[in-house]
Amino acid sequence: MSNCPNGHRSETDDWCEVCGHRMSAAPAPSAPSAPSAAELCPDCGSPRADLARFCEGCRYDFVTRAGTLTSGTTWTATVHVDHDYFTRVMARSEPEDQGLYVPTYSPDLHIPLTRNVITIGRRRRSTGEAPFIDLDSGSEDPGVSHEHALLVRQPDFTWSLIDKGSTNGTTMNGAEDSVPPYVPVPLKDGDRVHVGLWTTITVHRD
Repeated sequence: MSNCPNGHRSETDDWCEVCGHRMSAAPAPSAPSAPSAAELCPDCGSPRADLARFCEGCRYDFVTRAGTLTSGTTWTATVHVDHDYFTRVMARSEPEDQGLYVPTYSPDLHIPLTRNVITIGRRRRSTGEAPFIDLDSGSEDPGVSHEHALLVRQPDFTWSLIDKGSTNGTTMNGAEDSVPPYVPVPLKDGDRVHVGLWTTITVHRD
């Protein structure tokens, strides 16, 4: 077993099976082996790399074949342009940011959480790489980092939030202080996750 950067004990050497964080020092395989070119991730279609246990695109588990939620407990994330949150952000922003305006209309997005790890961020225009919850579309929140945060499914089918060291941080439920980066924060039904300048993501147990 190995220790991940967050201190969790994990039987996998590439990604922590507790919090989903990339292991800081993944050992090289003992003997070279050719990856199965025909095996694609059933969740996102990415090719399996070097017989790795987890898909690099969406963290699908090739060993247990666990990707979508199968417990009968499902969760949904609602992405909302939050004018109250924007007002709080602007109240403590720098003078050069005072010319920013929240979108006047952007419909809520309801996104089922159907993977073990949900990425939150903004699309990279140079490569087209996009997170599962892409905040570069719709409201186009410029305060969100490309790799801002993760939602990680726990063994009991609840979820934890992990900020990935984002530039502007991540807060919850109207708090002023950001959650610590790279530390899993358990989520409850109805919790609100605030990112960027005006985006609130509310998680619901269906």
